[in-house]
Amino acid sequence: MTKHTSLTLKYAGLQSLYWMCFCAIYGFASVFLLAKNFENQQIGVILALVNIFSVVLQPAVGFLVDQLSSLSLKKVISSIAIVNILFLIKLITEPDNLLISTALYIGVTSLTLTLQPLLNSLIFEHINEGLEINYGLTRGVGSLSFAFISFFLGRALNKYSANIIPILCISLYLIFLLLVVTFPATETQLSRDPSGLHSNEATRPKSLLHFFKQYERFLLFLTAIVFLFGFHTIINSYLVQIMSSLGGKDSDFGLSLTIAASVELPAMLGFGYLASKYKSSSLLKISSFFFVVRSLLFLGSSTVWMINVAQLFQALSFAIYVPASAYYVNKLMKKGDKVKGQTMVIGATTLGSVFGNGLGGWLLDNATVHTMLTVGMLSAVFGCLLLFYAIKKEI
Repeated sequence: MTKHTSLTLKYAGLQSLYWMCFCAIYGFASVFLLAKNFENQQIGVILALVNIFSVVLQPAVGFLVDQLSSLSLKKVISSIAIVNILFLIKLITEPDNLLISTALYIGVTSLTLTLQPLLNSLIFEHINEGLEINYGLTRGVGSLSFAFISFFLGRALNKYSANIIPILCISLYLIFLLLVVTFPATETQLSRDPSGLHSNEATRPKSLLHFFKQYERFLLFLTAIVFLFGFHTIINSYLVQIMSSLGGKDSDFGLSLTIAASVELPAMLGFGYLASKYKSSSLLKISSFFFVVRSLLFLGSSTVWMINVAQLFQALSFAIYVPASAYYVNKLMKKGDKVKGQTMVIGATTLGSVFGNGLGGWLLDNATVHTMLTVGMLSAVFGCLLLFYAIKKEI
């Protein structure tokens, strides 16, 4: 492969800008919506709708990109960025209309989530043409940017109103849009049929059923992701309650989050080396195994210190899973299916988050933290076993 440092830097910039937008609009959703006089129950409904819409939008957009040759990834990503900018401007200019604000916020947040798999597909269009781009490095930069903007916004919101969130996102999306435009066209884009439809109709699945028949165990793979991320979401969303049950304080919670975020970076930055030594299928198995190890450590923790030890295994579970799953799907899918494959994986991740948030919250209200962690562990074990069965060994 040919090394392409400038394209790696550009893609790192896209990941950085995307994850800063994601953090601001999704990570600070409760802060923004509370400031707009929404109640907690209403916020819960809004975020549930965001996840539901994104689960539908992600594969739908993927199918359209693979189906219509006139829709290049650059065009689709740029269009979503433009629509989000317009939605955010309208969100600022319609501050008192709760119905319009709700629709706009659901729209911009759902579209932001939909961008994630498209960015994965964009980089693999270049990788598949022989350009050596360090995906793990670019994704690590994205995680670092998420941490930075989270810290920045947390401090800024102490001084300014919540309107700083859409203003910041507009600025980030404008830079994001300008950067997308600078990406060179790939051979995949240049060879597209100007009539709008792919010429190779015979090799392209005609329906969702045909797609899953062609990739026999891919649906099982997606199901495994849902269960793995059900556990992952339980830990992330209810870490405060887990720490509190062991006598932890807010400072302990902050430290635990910092540990998990910090250990992700070395694994993601070093993924290029791991990918050169091991198959993506093997790395997926390793990551799913350590999801189980992490779940057992959380379940067996009796002190805050033990929770922090469990957080170290984020490096061998989530941090390896993210790039490994993208590489695996890119190798598994044929040329006309790669975008829909990436969108389905992110859709399964989102569905796992919905599953984990809903189940974890219900168990906290109706049972105990220990029960929630037990269910989370069982979810991780089932997801791991299903993944081992579903993935192809030779990839």
